Amino acid sequence: MRASALVRGVIDLLLTLVFVVVLVTGIGLYIAPSGRIAESIGWTFMGMDKDTLTDVHTYFGFVMAGLVSIHLAIGLKSMWVMLKSAFRGSRLKVAASLIVPLLLIAAGYQAFSAYTVEEEHTTTSYEEYTDSGVYITGTMMKYYTVEQLAQEFNVPTSGLLEKLREKGTDAGPDDTLAEIEYEYDLEREEFKAMLEEIITELRGED
Repeated sequence: MRASALVRGVIDLLLTLVFVVVLVTGIGLYIAPSGRIAESIGWTFMGMDKDTLTDVHTYFGFVMAGLVSIHLAIGLKSMWVMLKSAFRGSRLKVAASLIVPLLLIAAGYQAFSAYTVEEEHTTTSYEEYTDSGVYITGTMMKYYTVEQLAQEFNVPTSGLLEKLREKGTDAGPDDTLAEIEYEYDLEREEFKAMLEEIITELRGED
């Protein structure tokens, strides 16, 4: 298929823009917590929640597939000529150019599979903890203050602070959990278990 330089330029520009959107939303979905956790903590990425990220990523993925198809149709003849020329020059380079993308695709699939399994495990764990009472996510441990954590689980901030002091951790309502963890040199999982235990106790007292 013959196309003017303008058409080729427009296709390349659109492909670049769509690729950036797909890349950014893909990163957001990769770091996003599982669906129920993301919903419960109001997680967002660049102002978009997980459902919006998924919709945008999917839509632009289809657009990208269409643009790639057009790009291949326009440049198919040129690509074929270059491949034939490369085969005459060095078959080793051609083989490498075919094998490397296949290896990258395989590695990406492995990473995606591992992430999917981890997300399913996280969702199962979350459901188990939700049924029993309290589950503090990694995002909460990184970004929440003591007051936000108390509000999240509907327990008094003063009660949470008092229980922390009883365990040798003197903190204020505006201190983040990450700051407390660093200041007192606490292990993340141990600190998380301590907070879950305290919140469970406070709920029981209510």
